[in-house]
Amino acid sequence: MKKCLFLGALLCSLMSLCTNLVLINDGWVKLTVVDNRSRQYSVQTDFVLEVRALRSIPVEVSYLMIDNTGTPHQPSGVFVTKGSNLDPPWDGTCFFKTEVGGWGQPEFVQNPKFLPLPHYRTCLLLLARYENIYLVFVRENDGQISHVVFKGGTFQNFEIPGVARVEKFNNEFVITSLSQPVEVGMWVEGRYSHDEVGGWAAPAYAARSKRYSIPHYEMFMMMIGRYDKLALIIGKENDGRLGVLQFTVSQSWANPIEIQGFCRCAALGTNLTVTAISQSWPVEITHFAFDNTSWQWEVGGWGQPGFAPREQTFSLKHYTPGLIVVNRYNFIGVVGYNENDRQTGVIRLKW
Repeated sequence: MKKCLFLGALLCSLMSLCTNLVLINDGWVKLTVVDNRSRQYSVQTDFVLEVRALRSIPVEVSYLMIDNTGTPHQPSGVFVTKGSNLDPPWDGTCFFKTEVGGWGQPEFVQNPKFLPLPHYRTCLLLLARYENIYLVFVRENDGQISHVVFKGGTFQNFEIPGVARVEKFNNEFVITSLSQPVEVGMWVEGRYSHDEVGGWAAPAYAARSKRYSIPHYEMFMMMIGRYDKLALIIGKENDGRLGVLQFTVSQSWANPIEIQGFCRCAALGTNLTVTAISQSWPVEITHFAFDNTSWQWEVGGWGQPGFAPREQTFSLKHYTPGLIVVNRYNFIGVVGYNENDRQTGVIRLKW
């Protein structure tokens, strides 16, 4: 009976990809995963992302395709920042940005636009215009699509209790220490910087309040906090208007988090332990650190001998924020983390 149910679910999943999969359709932008196995589009991937502007408002596209050649023991440092043009042949490794339905360059006018969705690789897609903003994690494997969509909006001032106050003044974030050092990590289209507010390890860290310029017209990710108290801001500014996604709830990762029936994860210092719960599905893991290093692996998998153990331990980045995605077909979890002094905090974006 269990085998019949499993085969039935698999058949339904495969049938669902015989038609296009719409991820966003809100009257401003439509995002669709399109089957390209017949190669009707010039991009040479089995599936492509169609981005369509639905009104006279351009859609700004930022697209990070995480390199999949690194392993936990030898992370990849491959990171290529391309300009606004992603014509074939596509080399498969890059951060790329453009506009759909825009007017600044002839290329921007094209509507819709088709982007590659590489096989077996986790991708981050940011669609933005002023306060309209979406963040999409998407991955294709075995002809099936794992995805999660986050919708953002206008930035709101907030506090990380007992750690920091985060405010926006004009084109700057102002971060104020409330009682202890505040770590600030910023990723801006491939450039990583680290700082502290109210710290003591270096004279440059000592100020109790600091200002950070908001990048103009560039996608950014900003991790703020200390130990298990963290916040993550992801956004993009244009024409003095800022759209963001704010994730402000965190916890110690020493406390395991679990996707029921799929996997369990916990971190002690820089050691992350991942356990595959399902007897049917491997846990695919993608790690991307703000310093542009990345790796992929599997727990409970069968593609190579190293994938086979159903519980495995990995090294996290020390003192550098990062993102981790665990997934398999319809299962997907996304977290942001930061470790310092062997204390690891985690933000559950989707779990």
